[in-house]
Amino acid sequence: MSNSIQDIQKQTYRYYYQDGLVELAVGILFLVIGLDTYLISSLSPGSPAAIAAWIALPLLTVGGIYGVGRFVKNLKERHVHHRTGYIEYVPKRNPYRWVISGIGLALILAVILLPYDWLQKGSVAGGTLLFIILTSIGIQVDLKRLILVGSLSLIIGAGFAFSSLSDNASLAATIAAAGLILVLTGSFSFRKYLNENPLPEEDLHG
Repeated sequence: MSNSIQDIQKQTYRYYYQDGLVELAVGILFLVIGLDTYLISSLSPGSPAAIAAWIALPLLTVGGIYGVGRFVKNLKERHVHHRTGYIEYVPKRNPYRWVISGIGLALILAVILLPYDWLQKGSVAGGTLLFIILTSIGIQVDLKRLILVGSLSLIIGAGFAFSSLSDNASLAATIAAAGLILVLTGSFSFRKYLNENPLPEEDLHG
């Protein structure tokens, strides 16, 4: 397949992320999950609040995926489709899956095999997972800011591993920090998108 066709395909899939709404929604979810994880690590075990936080974690993780999808869909229908149109996507195989899987496997093996205590911290596992997910998407759609956020997540996770925080607290801090960065990049991208793509004249008068 020629490079020009690959570029067109990437541009088509990048369109879904270009306005920043996905980053904004996922960032909010990460902030909430990070806060909940911090509560789990800081509250007295067995207390009603701690039990509620443990129950909320899988609900936020699983339900959050559906919630993010609905949230993004509603915002795109209100703010995006009238400006730059709508693209219906079909399932697509990720040509970079083996590369990303290999990187992920290498990082996991490093955590298991290398004799460094800081690699055992929850923040390292969280930062590694976020790096794999965000970088995979960024490479697939050629969106450099997602690759940057993924790389920052890995660095932040490694940084918190040297702190005095517990495993759960360091994991919470890593997830929350990544969420905050995603909220900032998503908000900036969405504001830039609105400025560059004003509503058509007929919508303004109708």
